[in-house]
Amino acid sequence: MFRHVLCVYPYPRTRSSRTSFPPLGLEYVAAALRPYAERIELINFRHERTPSTLPFLRPETDLVCYSINWRQNLELIRDDINALPPGITTILGGRTATEDPRYWLEACPRVDAVVCGDGERAITEIAEGRAWPEVAGLAYRGDDGRIAFNPPRANAPLEEELLPARDLRRKPYYLTSKGVSTGVKIDKVAGSRGCPFNCKFCSFALNPWGVRRPWTPRSPASIVREIEQIDADLIFFVDDVFTNQPDRVLEICDLLIAKKIRKHYVVNARLEIAKRPDVLRKMEQAGFLALLIGVESTQDATLKSMGKGFTVEQIRERFAVLRQYRMLLNAYFIVGNLGETEEQMLSVAPFARSLGVDLIHVSRLRSDPHTGLNDLIAQTPGYHLDSAGFVYSDEYSAQYIANLRKTIDRQFYRPRQVAGVVFKLSRILHWPILARGMLTIPVFLAVLLATQARRKIGRWMSSTPAPRPSDRLDASDGCAPYLCEPHDGA
Repeated sequence: MFRHVLCVYPYPRTRSSRTSFPPLGLEYVAAALRPYAERIELINFRHERTPSTLPFLRPETDLVCYSINWRQNLELIRDDINALPPGITTILGGRTATEDPRYWLEACPRVDAVVCGDGERAITEIAEGRAWPEVAGLAYRGDDGRIAFNPPRANAPLEEELLPARDLRRKPYYLTSKGVSTGVKIDKVAGSRGCPFNCKFCSFALNPWGVRRPWTPRSPASIVREIEQIDADLIFFVDDVFTNQPDRVLEICDLLIAKKIRKHYVVNARLEIAKRPDVLRKMEQAGFLALLIGVESTQDATLKSMGKGFTVEQIRERFAVLRQYRMLLNAYFIVGNLGETEEQMLSVAPFARSLGVDLIHVSRLRSDPHTGLNDLIAQTPGYHLDSAGFVYSDEYSAQYIANLRKTIDRQFYRPRQVAGVVFKLSRILHWPILARGMLTIPVFLAVLLATQARRKIGRWMSSTPAPRPSDRLDASDGCAPYLCEPHDGA
């Protein structure tokens, strides 16, 4: 039995941070530890003034668990771990820790073990006192000081009755934009794990060892029971593809409607859901607010090489169906795809407007482990990877591609487009949520105008010329990965 456990999400808030989401994976670990700890605390550095674990340690603290999922702030996290006093069992988990457990064990003498893969079952076995050589997926420092690696843990579905330890949150989570809280409380739910599709740029369909993770859903009844216990107005499903089984989505909607649960939901979806108008109508009725859809490219050749499974013409046909429903449509695009020209990349904004989407998110092509992109890039003359895994070329530098993202955003988000989104939201949001959001509009506009003024003054005072396509700059100066955090900690 542990006396005092600290579960730490060690990512501090920065100027570029968007809405902070609950670290769902860490909350699952905390929930799994409940039967084995007298007291558990969960610390999210995004909500703390000082990004340090030390102020939260107690004389009785005997276990600290860190969730290391993203590649930002790794030096700060390493230093925080190394500042821990001796005698405290320290265990790391999360996708980034899993990708290189040896680094963390060698760079952090205070780390005793790294849980590779799903953490709930592994931390339970550790808490039960199972010998570490018997815990699947564990990398640890043995009694002789040497690093040992246990066989990988098999993929497993989420447990139906194990819910995240939401009661351990020190502060609520609100939807925020430009640093201004809307007053709309948010939360996340995991309704499934894995992905049945094979997009070549995506690593979420794989476990950290490159083994395909089969799509494993929770039951609709279990999901709705969890939603009933959540006091947030807006819920983001972290499922890679929420709409994979339309009949299951229909059952979830029917339960939400029958129980008269009045919340809104944001989900990742595939274009194939356009084939089921009955499901889309029911999603409208149940309160689904937005569909986040991976389009990725405006070019058939790129879509084919990615293994997306649809063409540009099919994209147009399916969005013609989707835009008939009162849900926000967000389209994901990628710039920097192999073989695409600047003209083709800049076609994203007009293409998105022609589809009738409300929002877009443009990211840079990045090669994660086991996706196969590394080999493809090595075989493609003129293309390279930077230290963060982002793709750039001799013709288009990393910084140039990062700047293209901003250009596309400016081309798409014109005043009329923004006004259209606001009008659509006013028609579909439940009144209490809409009222809270309206109160923040004057503050948000003031912050937005101040931000634009600062940028204009900065551009006016700066004499640095815009980068040329052939400028080979360090991509680490470019944009960070998508920080809406749909998989944050899950």
